Amino acid sequence: MKVTDATGPDVSDDDPQSLRQALRQLPTPEPRAGFVERALARAAAQSREEQAVSSAARLRNFAMRWETWAGAALGGAFAAALTFVLLRTVDLPAVSPQPQLALTLNEARNVDVLIDSERALKGATIRVVASGSIALDGFDDESHVDWQADLERGSNLLSLPVVARAAGKGRLVAVIEHEGRTQRVAVELTVLDPKVSQS
Repeated sequence: MKVTDATGPDVSDDDPQSLRQALRQLPTPEPRAGFVERALARAAAQSREEQAVSSAARLRNFAMRWETWAGAALGGAFAAALTFVLLRTVDLPAVSPQPQLALTLNEARNVDVLIDSERALKGATIRVVASGSIALDGFDDESHVDWQADLERGSNLLSLPVVARAAGKGRLVAVIEHEGRTQRVAVELTVLDPKVSQS
């Protein structure tokens, strides 16, 4: 069946190709005023809403993943360990150098050791170790002695009794421990045999 329209040619209901061709020949109506602006504004608003929703969803998804929390925990642990190591090495020098002293064989003398402390140390553990050709006077067969004492902020002088037992090199080390921190002060000693030096 053919239909005649005032705007175009006869079109058969059974022939889709002739229907398409007839539709192509029809004039296109002009859009209403402001149509383009409204369409663009609506598309832009819809895009912003989708981005806001997707950003929030991405952030929520990121916060809910176990990898995020594992990474944060690992990073925090690494930062804490690095801070601990850096602060520990800055606070206390490993060994404070002291001048070298000379003793004669069998001489007993008090050797002064200067301990510098950045703060007061209540109940610090002090360990004195004598090695080589010297020994701690009054502590016959003991190579080290421990005790606890309070050290004041600034310079603290320890007067340590030593005796020269044999000719050669000796070393006196004072180790101060307080709240997990350690400071060492070493004094190098040389024991001279007067019989050898007279010959």
